[in-house]
Amino acid sequence: MTPELFAAAAQLCRITTPVGGYGLAYGSQAVGAGYSDSDLDLVLVGRHRPGCHIMNDLIAAVCKIHDDFGLRSDTEVDYETKLFATYSDVDSAVGLRCFSRISGGLSPDPVVADRRWLNSPAFAQRLILNALTSEHVFLGGSVARYRADRARAEQAIAALAISMLGGPEVTVLDAVRALIEGPGGERGKDFLGYTPGARLCSTVQSGLASLVARNLVEVIDGARFRRCHVRDEQVGPGHAA
Repeated sequence: MTPELFAAAAQLCRITTPVGGYGLAYGSQAVGAGYSDSDLDLVLVGRHRPGCHIMNDLIAAVCKIHDDFGLRSDTEVDYETKLFATYSDVDSAVGLRCFSRISGGLSPDPVVADRRWLNSPAFAQRLILNALTSEHVFLGGSVARYRADRARAEQAIAALAISMLGGPEVTVLDAVRALIEGPGGERGKDFLGYTPGARLCSTVQSGLASLVARNLVEVIDGARFRRCHVRDEQVGPGHAA
């Protein structure tokens, strides 16, 4: 993302983000340091979903940014689905309610190339969870709510990995491996959207440390983490103010 593209996205955020909310850019533009013609993934977070006319104006403004900067548009997921998340959507995402549960453990479904599934509430919640826990750019708004949501999301993916693995103890590398590859070998956008690297390791480490601070997980020998004796649904993020 170039400084000029950041400025355009931040200006859109200032104009359209509801009071108390915030805006993020994520995906390939948030990772890159220079010019790329990849699509610009944006999400605005607010208390209530915009009405039809406001949403149409927002979509038109995002499309104009794509045109002005010569960016490609990704139309697999509708803008109405991915461009805005409510506080309730974020709560559901960090509460991991967007994932299936099998035999008591969470089991994320691989991504299905079906427009109906890609535009479902569950997949929209997976997108905001990924945006908050992968490399992203803060565009403006309430930094307090953003930081609280990011912290809850970090705890959520740590809890997700613990539940997916199902063993008595995990390491950061165990958790990262669980998040980047599904049981059938699915990776990247075909699974949870994560790529291996120091950023993901740091995010998982932070999430596990927060669970330790809440006495939901304990540290063994400095590198392994064990779930404390609490009900499974308690090993997860708290609630935003």
